[in-house]
Amino acid sequence: MIENICFREILFVNKLLKVVLQFKYMKRKRRKVIFGLGILTFLVLIMFSFVLENRGFVPEMVFFIFLISFLYVIYDRLNLNLPIFIIFILSLVPHTLGFLGFYTVSPLPIQWDHVTHFFPLLATTLMFFNFLHKWMDKKFFSFKTISLVLIVMLAAMGIGTIIELVEFAGFLFLGFGDGGLFFGAGDACPQFINFTEQIIYSGGGWFNTMYDLIWNDIGILVGLAIMIFVYYTFPKVLGFYKMRILKKNGKSKRK
Repeated sequence: MIENICFREILFVNKLLKVVLQFKYMKRKRRKVIFGLGILTFLVLIMFSFVLENRGFVPEMVFFIFLISFLYVIYDRLNLNLPIFIIFILSLVPHTLGFLGFYTVSPLPIQWDHVTHFFPLLATTLMFFNFLHKWMDKKFFSFKTISLVLIVMLAAMGIGTIIELVEFAGFLFLGFGDGGLFFGAGDACPQFINFTEQIIYSGGGWFNTMYDLIWNDIGILVGLAIMIFVYYTFPKVLGFYKMRILKKNGKSKRK
């Protein structure tokens, strides 16, 4: 009798392990598919850049391919998940679409430059928050959790500042043109200006940097709001409705 029970338990454990392994395999397979589609997207955009003879954004596209590949390699260490990985890849696409002239004439009611700063910083915030969440308390209003949320915010702001420094360094070494490393339409120049004095006089560089940092911060705050809702607000709301359903079921059973 005892041997039969042990045998059944072993079979159950084996079946459970098979399910877990299959689930992990499916997750890795989906991850590979998303990674492959991300790389393919940027390769197609590079091809179209050459076709349209606007190759100013190609260096960034190549960098994004290496960045996505790096994130794919350290996927588990960063505690990434598919939704955040997808959002991060998609957040890089708007900037690369600059070769279509969107920085000059935005297809949206706001400047395209604002869009290209908002979404990447939002995605970066999601990634940082998700990584540090395992060290946060279950309660949001605790010293530990608030401190880690501030670290997420400051880290994301730091990334935004580094981007601005890279843009400035690109202007100093490369000058004018299209792409993130050059000073052009994406840097609040209403027209293609070829003189540094004119840029300083019009305040183009200064205003652009400040607007970029503001839109970075908006993206960061929205990202924080999303993650706080997902990890702290939504579970409470869900738990509240579950309790109400259980209470209703308990009353109906008594009746």
